[in-house]
Amino acid sequence: MSPRPLAALAGAAWLAAGAAGAAELDLARSVELALAGNPALAAVAERRNEVAGGVREVRADAYPQLSLIGGWNRARSPSLLNSKDFEEFLQNFPGGRFEPQASELWSGGFELSQPLYTFGKVRAAIALAELVVEETERQIDGARLDTALAAAEAHFGVIAARDGLAAIEIQREARREALAVVMSAYEIGEATELDRLRAEAALAEVAPEVARRKGQVAVAEGRLRQVLGLPVDEPLDLAPIDRALGEAPEYAELLAVARARRPELAELAVRSQALDKQAVVTRASGKPQVELNGFYGREVRLPENFDDRLYANWRVSVDLKWELFDGFRRRGQLARIESQRSQLDLRVADLQSRIAVEVREGLTAYRTALARADAARAASEAAGEASRVARANYEEGVALLSDLLDAQKRETEAEVLEVDAVLDARLISARLARAVGHLPTEAWSSEPTSPQPRTEN
Repeated sequence: MSPRPLAALAGAAWLAAGAAGAAELDLARSVELALAGNPALAAVAERRNEVAGGVREVRADAYPQLSLIGGWNRARSPSLLNSKDFEEFLQNFPGGRFEPQASELWSGGFELSQPLYTFGKVRAAIALAELVVEETERQIDGARLDTALAAAEAHFGVIAARDGLAAIEIQREARREALAVVMSAYEIGEATELDRLRAEAALAEVAPEVARRKGQVAVAEGRLRQVLGLPVDEPLDLAPIDRALGEAPEYAELLAVARARRPELAELAVRSQALDKQAVVTRASGKPQVELNGFYGREVRLPENFDDRLYANWRVSVDLKWELFDGFRRRGQLARIESQRSQLDLRVADLQSRIAVEVREGLTAYRTALARADAARAASEAAGEASRVARANYEEGVALLSDLLDAQKRETEAEVLEVDAVLDARLISARLARAVGHLPTEAWSSEPTSPQPRTEN
């Protein structure tokens, strides 16, 4: 069945389809719903807006800054009385006396500042902010991969729990039928009391396992709804998966894909570029900074004089600031940046080593899971045939009831093991996809694949 396209708001589309009774959830849909509606992923993606605001903030340093300023003050200053020259001046006026008076002063106007030359400080700061944007995108990419893997794990968990429950219920139904056969034989004297008790006990001992499996289904479904961002009571109609499993590529190919696609490596590469820009900003702070400053307004003693051009107050200046000695602060900052770069190089080497281990372990686990699934499939087929023969022999009277019940139990256990093996292989496949930087619905390839996930059924 090919996947039907989802709307941009995948969660809303899922709810609408569910209301129409036509929502069938395969792995591709689960991944899309998780990427569209998972709250934790949405919180990480919201960082885009935060970082975009930071870029605008840094860019503002390159543009003119215009401020409206105003003020009022009232003061009394005896500075003239404390001047020796003023005392000599008063001696020319015998009997003269001067007493300072309190006065008010009103001011208002516009103040302008514009950096003219910063030795690349502002330009490097803007580039640094833009690198933070790219680093954030790589972090979001990593969060998307983690969310998609969580969706795959939850999706397969529901299928495994439901299939396990279905197998146990099939076994219970088979034992119920066996009990009916024994009761019929018991009533006509062809079965003993012991046969009847064994059949009843066999049916009764399945009940606790059914209850346990139902609990597992409820927990798995709740986990899937949480990852997909669905309501807690939303019905889940899961599509069956294809039990055919494909071979994985060789280790060298997967490792090459991982080194090209893992967002964690890309994030560290961006962070290294950011340290280079930070060093430029730090060095530029110790070089001459040239800035244009200006002011135009009024300064009056009486407010009614504000509209009189006679009281205009203005100034224009080109200011140079060169911090010649800062107590070796910048030298310490540059040493810290250099240390961070060395730490980053070591982290890159460690991450590359861990990725190689993750890919090798994931590939080994997947190949082991393929072998386990093949063995489980063969065992299930053999157990099914044994159960069929046991039933035929019992109906012909050449086998005991205990033989039939034992064969049915082995058949159910073998089928559960086969389902578990297939789903385990699917789950390991999803984890291996995460190790190489892919969504669980993407095919392993050295080339980027289409963002539209493929179906599993």
